[in-house]
Amino acid sequence: MLANILTLFSGIGTFIIGMKLIASNLDAVAGGKVEELFKKISDNKLAGIGIGVGSAAVLQSSSATTVILVGLVNSGIINLIQATCIIMGANIGTTFTALVISFNYLPIGELFAFLTFIGAMVVMAAKRSKIKTIGYLVGSAGLMFIGLDIIKISASALNEYSAFTNLFSSVNSPFIMLALGLVFTAIIQSSSAITGIVITLAHLGIMPAVGAFYVIMGGNIGSCATAMLASIGGNLNAKRTALINLAFNTIGVIIFLPLTIAFGNKVIGALSGLSISVIIAYFHIAFNLITTVLMIPFIKKLANLSCILIADN
Repeated sequence: MLANILTLFSGIGTFIIGMKLIASNLDAVAGGKVEELFKKISDNKLAGIGIGVGSAAVLQSSSATTVILVGLVNSGIINLIQATCIIMGANIGTTFTALVISFNYLPIGELFAFLTFIGAMVVMAAKRSKIKTIGYLVGSAGLMFIGLDIIKISASALNEYSAFTNLFSSVNSPFIMLALGLVFTAIIQSSSAITGIVITLAHLGIMPAVGAFYVIMGGNIGSCATAMLASIGGNLNAKRTALINLAFNTIGVIIFLPLTIAFGNKVIGALSGLSISVIIAYFHIAFNLITTVLMIPFIKKLANLSCILIADN
């Protein structure tokens, strides 16, 4: 059992490293264009949300996007209203990762892992540094799926031990699952990584799908920890930006938690024709998309609230 547990955590480590390498190599390929795009943003709310969606999809992280925002707001390059729009979009953009992860459980899942070999061949053959970076990017995407496969294999082996399966099946409290998602995401600083892990556990039947919903909601709040840390030492508007990010995700949980408790299992039953991994990915998308749509009319109020809570000295 110990060997399987060590292998499980090795898979988690491989998956997280793959995700981090994707983010760093995408940023290198983009050549700082994300920050330049932020600087050119207009006061059009939908344009700001769209930029947030694109930047988080490119950086593979809403946390990374928000950290950049904190720096730009701290420098006075963009204002709180603009930052709020981008934050909302970033939370939608980060769900792209969960959707891609869900594809790993289709019959073509092995092809995603094969990207590691393709990336390695590109790196070995390329002469130009930018082509090498693209090779590393492709390879790191494959590495992420290899990590998921390792998690899947080790978790399948651990599924035979009742002590391991009871660890998840015995936790019935939505609030405990929410707290677990919050704490683990704050520690590893990636809600996408948590989503990938719970998709794997739910796919194997180790974690109830509705439990995965609660963990994902907690992960959205936990992902705010990175921006909160980045705002330390910044000016008041930088701190307000981090607070807006926290408020947005918390409001989303307040809206979705009672609905999930009441209707979560019914929704899963209604979508029984889909795989559990896809249902969880769709939930992640719905959570952020619906929260954003509901909050668009209150963008200015959200920015004003942050100014009230973090008042001028």
